[in-house]
Amino acid sequence: MQGVRELLGVFDRPLLNNMIKPCTGIDPETTAELAYEAARGGVDIIKDDELVADAPHCPLVDRVKAVMKAIKRADEEKGEKTLFAFNITDRTEKLRDNAYRAIEAGANCLMVNYFTIGLDATRMLTEDPNIDVPILAHSDFTGAVYESPWSGVSATLVGAKLPRLAGLDMAIGLSPYGKFPIMMDTFLNMGFQMLAPWAHIKPMFPMPGGGTTQGHVEDLVNKFGKDVMIASGGAIHGHPMGPAAGARAFRQAIDAVMAGESLEEAGKQHKELGMALGLWGIYKEEKGGIFDLKG
Repeated sequence: MQGVRELLGVFDRPLLNNMIKPCTGIDPETTAELAYEAARGGVDIIKDDELVADAPHCPLVDRVKAVMKAIKRADEEKGEKTLFAFNITDRTEKLRDNAYRAIEAGANCLMVNYFTIGLDATRMLTEDPNIDVPILAHSDFTGAVYESPWSGVSATLVGAKLPRLAGLDMAIGLSPYGKFPIMMDTFLNMGFQMLAPWAHIKPMFPMPGGGTTQGHVEDLVNKFGKDVMIASGGAIHGHPMGPAAGARAFRQAIDAVMAGESLEEAGKQHKELGMALGLWGIYKEEKGGIFDLKG
């Protein structure tokens, strides 16, 4: 987590992540244009979708070259640095080569579907001294393993402790805010296990995602403080004013909450944020929260 902050030069606020939308079916040039819009709006880290790796319609090296050119342009405009996590998920014997090719083409961050490639294959990548960029953990397929509150493997183990132990730098943790049926206490425990002291194992960024909107920022900061990477797809690319405006709305929300202001008041001051809050609302945890045993 500290290393990611040092790369970006951001230490005093939550980070903002964006998933490119639409998820798949777009070529390198379209990916690059969407990445440019999100980056110039203020996103810190952008990621490929878990379904995009080295597909014929969007080859990895072509995507890296197009996207990094666009990211450089956006960074020069906004005066901040942006990372883009390129998905290198593949057959085991191709993983290292994918990483090398991506980095040689200019990639400043990578991503793997860590559970589908396996934890040892993941560790092979994180321990390779030639792979000197952060690696983002995507939670693809983990839901099939922890499956429910009553059976399967612990979600906290599969989604937090094991990827952290394998050396990954940030991990998507599915949130209960949107489309995934995960319990709030499980979600919180996963985030805390990514951050909690654990011998010599460094903390990694929790990335709540899966239906996260600008209206969730206050609740996320209340739960995790500044050490959280807010991950959003549709609330950025689906903003009526465009992806750059969707990203600005998140940054407006983050700045307001970190300054002790309410989202309601900030929404009145900023057009982009006000429009997002009007569309998707402001999340309020039910009275009593997760510890309301009578609820």
